[in-house]
Amino acid sequence: MNAPDLTVDVRDMLCAQALAVIAQALARLTTEQQLDVLLNTEDVKRDVLVWVKEGGHRARELSPGALRLEKGCRS
Repeated sequence: MNAPDLTVDVRDMLCAQALAVIAQALARLTTEQQLDVLLNTEDVKRDVLVWVKEGGHRARELSPGALRLEKGCRS
């Protein structure tokens, strides 16, 4: 498994703040790069997964507190 190109820590952030941080980080990546997201609440995780899907991106769970995102072609 390749290491992520960028990691963001959104633990203890509210959903809107976490999504803003993730959106900024994802915007800097190319479609070949990956973003790891560290989080610690189910509501943030759920919102991130919905946002990722709606944005045409991909996500997979690395562990209960980490997701790996890949930028889709629609952003």
